[in-house]
Amino acid sequence: PLCPSHQLSVKAMAALVNGAWTPPQHFAKALAKGLGDVHCRVAKAKLQPEGSAFDEEEATDWLRSAAQQGNAEAQYTLGRCYDQGKGVDRDVYTAVQWYEAAARQAHPQAICTLGYCYAKGDGVAKDEKSALKLFMRASQMLLPEAQYNLAVCYAKGRGTQRDPERAVEMYRKAAQNGHSAAKCNLAMCYEKGDGTAPDPQQAVAWFEEAFKADRSEIARYHLARCHFLGIGTKKDPQRAASLMGKAVWELGAQFKA
Repeated sequence: PLCPSHQLSVKAMAALVNGAWTPPQHFAKALAKGLGDVHCRVAKAKLQPEGSAFDEEEATDWLRSAAQQGNAEAQYTLGRCYDQGKGVDRDVYTAVQWYEAAARQAHPQAICTLGYCYAKGDGVAKDEKSALKLFMRASQMLLPEAQYNLAVCYAKGRGTQRDPERAVEMYRKAAQNGHSAAKCNLAMCYEKGDGTAPDPQQAVAWFEEAFKADRSEIARYHLARCHFLGIGTKKDPQRAASLMGKAVWELGAQFKA
């Protein structure tokens, strides 16, 4: 005869096979989370254009499955798909619903993107104060994009009174976290003396940092301009030309130096 523990195991297995067994709630949640994580990874692989598994429509199916199981990353990514029309018809209202679901789980990118929706009135009524609060929340999670967006709100007076000093503070935080546009904007603040004491040398240094980061055209232009006019550095037309090529002559037309 089987011992009592073995008898219990046989009964449990029989109940499972017959569909009469219900897993404990914590086990069911853990299983759903595990499946959600797997489905989300599959979906992301299918969203990579260079991958052999690329299939946006199938990816959104996997994302929806993971999102419905409560996976915050899947909820955010599915929102992006609806926002951009990837694998589904573009629907900003559905996008916002998924951003909100992910934001309720403290997903930083979802919170920041939801803030952007409120700032622009995409999928929701435009509400700059709500946007500001969401950017604040995501910036406290050290998300560079949120820090940058919050800085823009302070710089432009969107959802709050204009506060150039606070804008510089947030631009600096975002810049130190690698945000290229924040580096350019911080450089402009130093050049103009907006929210901080004028410091042309710091301006050039931040334009240089921004250009090194991603070779952005905005950073290239301003760095060339500084070298062409001698702002924060010695005049160096050759360096300006190396940055802009033949387009450096446009600087000559714009700035009679």
